[in-house]
Amino acid sequence: MEFRLDVVNNIPVVYTDEFYSEEEVQAMYDEAEKVRLLGLLGDDTGGAQITYKDSKTGKVETVEELSKNQSVWYSKIYSGDNRISDTLNITSKIYDKNLIAYLQSLNPYFVTMNYHKGTSILLSYYDESEHYKPHRDSCFVTVLTWLYKEPKTFEGGEFIIEDELKIDCVRGRTVFMPGYALHEVKPVVMPKDKQGKGLGRYTVSIFVDK
Repeated sequence: MEFRLDVVNNIPVVYTDEFYSEEEVQAMYDEAEKVRLLGLLGDDTGGAQITYKDSKTGKVETVEELSKNQSVWYSKIYSGDNRISDTLNITSKIYDKNLIAYLQSLNPYFVTMNYHKGTSILLSYYDESEHYKPHRDSCFVTVLTWLYKEPKTFEGGEFIIEDELKIDCVRGRTVFMPGYALHEVKPVVMPKDKQGKGLGRYTVSIFVDK
């Protein structure tokens, strides 16, 4: 299994196209598509917006929506038993001790994966013009995996870290990075006849919580 390490603004970013087998990638994609077809995707980003509080009135105002996509927390779907989800079972291997030791050998920051207090997993879907503006996550480590139906029918959707590092959206590619890294998803571009059919960009986001 080949991993690539990039460092941008002293922030380690590790990614690989081999973390999951093709069978695992297909199983996660099939589950994501089932979630979409069941109408479970919505605007469930968990507060992806810039807000401010008026010091005089105490009123909270939304300044800007950071994300334009469709998403749902896996915990919302599988509130009873996580074992019935292929995705939750497959992604649990991010806590393999050998993997964490290897990531730590690449950069000591990843030792934080040993001290997490839980894991949150979000499924997101990006269709025509959908995107996620620059933001940071409030977790130790963010682990992202990208899914889509082949052959790929969209362009864009690139992942940008710290306004410098661009990582192309490749099916099954998995990225490990500190949650505090500034990151964004560029707008997805799709032909009109492909829009609204689930042919865009899925992301499985795992947040290794503090």
